[in-house]
Amino acid sequence: MNQIIEFFQENKVGLKNKCLVIATSGGPDSMALVDMLTKLKDKYNLRLIVAHFDHQLRPDSKQETILLEKYCHKNHLEFRNKIWVRDHKLLSGIEAAAREKRYRFLVDLVNELSADYLLTAHHGDDLVENILLKLIRSGNPNEMNSLQAISKREGILLLRPLLSFSKNDLLLYVQANHLDYIEDATNAEDDVMRNRLRHHVVPLLKKENPDLIKNALRFNHEMNQYVVVSEEWFEDLEQPEEIFDQVYRIKSDELKKLNSEKQAFYWQHFIWNKWHLRVNDELNGFTLQQYQGYDYVWRDKDLLTKDFVSKFDLQLDRPFEFLGRKFLLTENAAYPAEKIGKFKASTINFSAGSLSLGTRLNLKDGHHAKSKKFFSAAAIPSILRKYCLTIFNNDQPVFVENTYQNQVIAGKQKEFFVYRLKNI
Repeated sequence: MNQIIEFFQENKVGLKNKCLVIATSGGPDSMALVDMLTKLKDKYNLRLIVAHFDHQLRPDSKQETILLEKYCHKNHLEFRNKIWVRDHKLLSGIEAAAREKRYRFLVDLVNELSADYLLTAHHGDDLVENILLKLIRSGNPNEMNSLQAISKREGILLLRPLLSFSKNDLLLYVQANHLDYIEDATNAEDDVMRNRLRHHVVPLLKKENPDLIKNALRFNHEMNQYVVVSEEWFEDLEQPEEIFDQVYRIKSDELKKLNSEKQAFYWQHFIWNKWHLRVNDELNGFTLQQYQGYDYVWRDKDLLTKDFVSKFDLQLDRPFEFLGRKFLLTENAAYPAEKIGKFKASTINFSAGSLSLGTRLNLKDGHHAKSKKFFSAAAIPSILRKYCLTIFNNDQPVFVENTYQNQVIAGKQKEFFVYRLKNI
């Protein structure tokens, strides 16, 4: 219990008069965590909610609920349980889906109760396994450091106060305190890498050094310091601008200040912040393209799924959608949204779509120029040109997003404004 109190004190996390949602499986780790907090409940005036998500992935899963209900009744704790009704069409990725549904339940419960924290029973052996697992799979330092004592999930403070405990420490605790628990039988199998590490590799490492968990905690702590430094470095650099939905660009001169390794790290960091995906130096799954003094980046699957848009009719002051983005065409110069351009036209016979290749655009001297000249001047590469919203007046292009606005001015023309609306 002293280690639990020290966890809150060392991390400057308040404990007194708090409401805690505890993710509980009925196994020895979570039973130890619940019991430690139960012993602190009266002293710190805690409201404890024992939260259990029954995945129904094992025949005996109901027994976990019965065990937890019994413990909570005996110790006057609140118990919340949810049973996962699985879509039986889901034949693969079941464990990942179950994990996501479990966290959805926990996050929703924290929000429903206006709880202060969400706690899980991850311990030191989990930390060691996580470091080894990520080392084998990717070697990415950020992934190896993903199991944090304190983190956030959807704005909720997620605490893991048992990282300084070994699995054996927790087993000794539940035995000494005569706590019932259910051991997941699948943990004894060697069918997944984590279990093989747990059964064969980690015990050997502990024999080599009994302080393995302390070293893992030190690794976590020092990696956190490196992460802070890298975040500060990244924030000091120029950031890419969004030019289309999920497409970003930055002036190439800004990146030329960095060597090739730092440029790769820059894009890895940016992709993590925008898409929450880890990528290697080759930015697998993403395209990085240089064009007319800009470096562009986008996720491949975002562009491959979108096609050329044929013209469709527009009405003033009525929102419309183009390739997943929402817009509004209006005469209102002060509409409360992001203004992306304006143009003049003599009628309100408007339509929108993608601009066909080879289209000629009007110049103010009465001549025409091919659209590719304007796209090139605006530094829009060929692959992105169909994503430029084009507005037509009487079938003549009068506005091309980030590229062109009508240059032929006549006496009776009115001014129109194009706004980007937030997707809801």
